[in-house]
Amino acid sequence: MTCAHNSVRGSALFLCQPIDENGDDCGDIVVAINPFGGGVGSKVIVAADGKTAQKYVCDAKSPLRHCIVCILDD
Repeated sequence: MTCAHNSVRGSALFLCQPIDENGDDCGDIVVAINPFGGGVGSKVIVAADGKTAQKYVCDAKSPLRHCIVCILDD
């Protein structure tokens, strides 16, 4: 059985691997809510302050910390 916080129900959550300026992995994978679509291999900008994610889901008490704010063109 799984249980999701009400603020994430119906939202897409992505696993995001931070990369450096050369495109090499650098850092721990984070889970980010994704309001924009995109998919595997998409390069994105992730806000990590929590407030952006909480504003997106309209819940100031949401446990979300990361939110994709932009999908980059290659």
